[in-house]
Amino acid sequence: MYILGLATMTDSAAVLMRDGHVVAAAEEERFSRIKHDGGFPYRATQFTLNSGGISIDDVDHIAVYWDPYKLAYRARYMLETMVRDWSLFAERFRRSLNVWSDSRGRDSGWASLFRTKETIYKHFGKLPRTIHFLDHHLCHMASCFFSSSFPESAILIMDGTGEAACTTWGIGRGVGLEKINEHCLPHSLGHFYSAITGYLGFKMLDGEYKLMGLSPYGDPSGARWIRRNFLRSTRPGSYSLDCRVLDYHRALRGNFDGEFARYFGPPRARSDVVNFDDRHRDIAASTQRAFEEVAFDVAKELRRHTGMTRVALAGGCGLNCIFNGKILGSGIFDEIYVPPVPHDAGGALGAAMLLYVQLTGKRPEPIVHAQFGPAFDNSQIQAALWKRSDLISEKLDKEAVVSRAANLLASGGVIGWMHGPMEYGPRALGNRSFLADPRSDSIRDTINAKIKKRELFRPFAPSVKAEKASEYFEIGQSSPFMSIIVPVRQNKRAIIPAVTHVDGTARPQTVVREVNPRYWDLLDSFETLTGVPVLLNTSLNIQEPIVCSPEEALATFAASGVDALAVGDYWVMHRENPSQICPTI
Repeated sequence: MYILGLATMTDSAAVLMRDGHVVAAAEEERFSRIKHDGGFPYRATQFTLNSGGISIDDVDHIAVYWDPYKLAYRARYMLETMVRDWSLFAERFRRSLNVWSDSRGRDSGWASLFRTKETIYKHFGKLPRTIHFLDHHLCHMASCFFSSSFPESAILIMDGTGEAACTTWGIGRGVGLEKINEHCLPHSLGHFYSAITGYLGFKMLDGEYKLMGLSPYGDPSGARWIRRNFLRSTRPGSYSLDCRVLDYHRALRGNFDGEFARYFGPPRARSDVVNFDDRHRDIAASTQRAFEEVAFDVAKELRRHTGMTRVALAGGCGLNCIFNGKILGSGIFDEIYVPPVPHDAGGALGAAMLLYVQLTGKRPEPIVHAQFGPAFDNSQIQAALWKRSDLISEKLDKEAVVSRAANLLASGGVIGWMHGPMEYGPRALGNRSFLADPRSDSIRDTINAKIKKRELFRPFAPSVKAEKASEYFEIGQSSPFMSIIVPVRQNKRAIIPAVTHVDGTARPQTVVREVNPRYWDLLDSFETLTGVPVLLNTSLNIQEPIVCSPEEALATFAASGVDALAVGDYWVMHRENPSQICPTI
């Protein structure tokens, strides 16, 4: 049985499952090259069908990660807003119209969900057998519980909003999912975090991770005011958001009027991409602290209510890796699991898994890696290289690629690294990465300023051999998807400064040899040369979605100025600077 899971409207993606196994999965942005593409995932869908060797009429069921028939709560919510605050109603109504009709014209938006069958036929010329619309938060629950190996666990979903719910508690047991509590609009932790993201001059629904990265540099004492006036606890495990202080929908239009700006001062201009002062850093720290305090309270009550020792997390707030790490370190739960795609793009996975369970009563295969995207063979790489007169290349065997890369990294070089299937999700996990030596503190600023062209406060994540992870990081479980920020062990911080954040933490990826043998071999070779089983790993992109194809990898490499690119079995250098083609140390 083939099930095609679709996520659309935000961070669109497609996932093809066959008999409970994921065949292929990818986000639309990797093909369209539009960050956070929320249009109908035509290209991602076609990729998954091609990977399965089928056409759309071979698909038994399509599972859509939204239920447009569950909008009654939103309608009531809008009417209540109209009665209380006409100007706020106007903002939210304008936003609702945009979301309903999709002003971008990319077959997205609520209205387009009702036309899903026509949209599929228009593009593919054929129809699937059945289309199912599924609850947003149930799909999130499925994406984190069914993709885990937990036989049972508590489930915590936190995001902007689904059809109505913004935070959901639940339990997963075997093939069963149970919702036990919900916080609905307007009480959204995602909207709270996103509105302040915009206030700090970052792009909302994109730059929240920048706020998180800035937060360790500041003083979080402003969290007390936020908790008293904006994000309040009402009873154990419950909270409320006062949108009069700072409204998410107004913030989307650049309007930050309210008590928040009167207390913290004027918003930071988005045009100012460089300068941050102590006020901005303190606001970021206070926002993160307030979020953590409320989310901790929810998590503690979830543990008390369920008695579960494990928790599965998803929703956009599942990307708040600082909170994830502190939950693990606090002992509230003994083990946590965050899927490789906790945000809306993972809804495609959750929808497919949820429908599979509903139809068969069986549990799908757990997810142990994220390598579900396009892969390219050496002939395709060679064809891309023929088009680049500015680059020179040499074909090697796999062992030579690993050896040469390890030597160059150990001598202080920076490389691009592309091999195997592209990762599904927001993290580069060793298949589409820039890599560097974590022992060099100066390399962090070099990569941020000259290669990635981004803010200097942004941290880099380490990849580490799974069997050595606990020697370098205070972590007692696997972290294959870079989803948990934990302390770097005190005696290792000076050894790997480039991946140790200002507060002594890092976001490690634990690499298992059986899951990604070539990347593990590179880590192992680097350890042989340096004694350190860790590499600095950041995504292979420059101000765009992570690269997908060899052509994109070559273009990114040419624009980056890094020393070399290992793409498949090819070693690629800049023609004007070939001296590093046989690096030695």
